[in-house]
Amino acid sequence: MVRSLLCLALLAGATSLAGCSPGDDYQVSVDAVRQAASGGRAAKCPVGFDVPGALRSAGVDRPVTPDAVDVEVSKTDTPAADPIAAQQNGMSALDAAAGAYLECGYQVDGKALTVRLVATRAKGAMALLAPQLQRDARLAVGELRAFLDAAPGPGEVKVVGGSVAVGALAATGGDAALMVSSEAPEVRDDALRTVAGELLGQVRF
Repeated sequence: MVRSLLCLALLAGATSLAGCSPGDDYQVSVDAVRQAASGGRAAKCPVGFDVPGALRSAGVDRPVTPDAVDVEVSKTDTPAADPIAAQQNGMSALDAAAGAYLECGYQVDGKALTVRLVATRAKGAMALLAPQLQRDARLAVGELRAFLDAAPGPGEVKVVGGSVAVGALAATGGDAALMVSSEAPEVRDDALRTVAGELLGQVRF
């Protein structure tokens, strides 16, 4: 789990992230996501993604096997009053945002496909994914900032660098975002956008 100060520093100028309002679709409960992430090390993905089905929606017929799962939840349910100052004093980004993190790995014909879901009490779920997004999509800091300034809204998906897709969810009690990183050559660009959109719609908490 990435715990970089950079993500919340960038968020300070990304006002578009604060504009999500709950709707009937693509909505999750932060309480439920926190509960799913609070059980410690998970043997299987708490979300229960249908990755083969999502791939078929994109016209990709490849074998899929589950891989490593990682879950983490903040020590407190209350976000820091000043998240950046809190991190400067040693608090992790996840704790500063009172967040929950779920990472579900898969192998698509032997190539990694990783789905990450973040839910936070404070606005900033997308920003918590920013350091991982920057690495996976190989973005410069300016490119990352530009993405955060025009981040997708609930139910929307954007592909970055061809191999990473990011989408947002309306969240009761906070903020939520999903990121899909693919090393599978068949799951890039438009195919990845379709897969990520399908997975985004499968999140039910």
